[in-house]
Amino acid sequence: MKIVVIGYGRVGSRTVASLLDRGHQITIVDKEASRLGRASQLEGVELVQGNGIDVDVQREAGIGEADILLAVTRDDNVNLMAAQVARSHYHVPRAIARVYEPSHAEATQEDPQLIVVCPTLLAVTMIVEQVDIAANQPLTERMPPEQATTHARMPYQATDESRYILIAGGGKVGVNLARELYESGHEVAVIEQDAARAVALSSKLACQVFVGDSSTHDVLDSAGASRARVFVAATGSDQDNLIACQVARKVFGVAKTIARASNPKNEEVMARLGVDSTVSSTAIIQQVIERELPTVRIKTLLSLQAGAFQILEYPLDAASPAKGLTVREIKLPPESNLIAILRGHSTVVPRGETMLNDGDIIVALVNIEQEAALRLALLGA
Repeated sequence: MKIVVIGYGRVGSRTVASLLDRGHQITIVDKEASRLGRASQLEGVELVQGNGIDVDVQREAGIGEADILLAVTRDDNVNLMAAQVARSHYHVPRAIARVYEPSHAEATQEDPQLIVVCPTLLAVTMIVEQVDIAANQPLTERMPPEQATTHARMPYQATDESRYILIAGGGKVGVNLARELYESGHEVAVIEQDAARAVALSSKLACQVFVGDSSTHDVLDSAGASRARVFVAATGSDQDNLIACQVARKVFGVAKTIARASNPKNEEVMARLGVDSTVSSTAIIQQVIERELPTVRIKTLLSLQAGAFQILEYPLDAASPAKGLTVREIKLPPESNLIAILRGHSTVVPRGETMLNDGDIIVALVNIEQEAALRLALLGA
């Protein structure tokens, strides 16, 4: 497929690398010569310098012959306008635009082939899933703090402490996360470092808002970190999120810590340094974009444990070696399991005697190190 990518930043560069591995023909558009300089090292990639919303720039990039436009700059308005220009002026079959502001995701809903991906909302969804998992697990004995706490605590009404979620960061992710968790019945509090923003949030949110640095002892203490079941660090600073999670766990004994990672490379670092779960908006949007590409054979549905395990879709066809075999006859890697079979409009729970058919879509959980072996067993390549 011919794909035009507008924006060669963090998301754009990772997306282009994945698309090239899949054999797609790529044209990159970016205003910055330095970014295009980095892209010039890629083989077989066409480069166009200019503003992606410009009709002439899109023409130079060959959008009229493209199958898909990906607009993934850091500017919501650029992405939305570029996608709309490509759809309305050049009739590109499909356009995908990344936006940060959740309200922007509703701006172009009338065009079903203009797909708006909001990593803010996707990150919120993934964090809520992690919170729900933690909330539904038995409450384990709280880790003892490393030092005694002698600071006076703010009075709280008696509540079920297993429902208390403390969120660091009052940005778009933190605010949307707080609203969703509060509406689902959790007791929620937000810590925001900027005093003016904290005041504004207090009038918008139904939960408590504390002012201060969420990585410091006194602020976490005053916000009741010692009774929180889950601590979510959702600021835009990876280092602040890491330290806040470490203090919450080691000093206040919080059972579950979740950190937002702006740089996906930091997910592994955070996991190694004690953060229970990480969420990377860059990685999320890359997965969503890959799922929207019709020629991507294997689709990633979810990454777990900083990418160590993944839930993937494998579509079977007439050439698949697993076709016509029962589940027990397939030699699956040790750290893999078939979760479900999507068969037409039905979902089949796989058993040992379940036979796999041409056209089945297999949903599987696999250790990423064994994914190649699972792919070989199911698809033969």
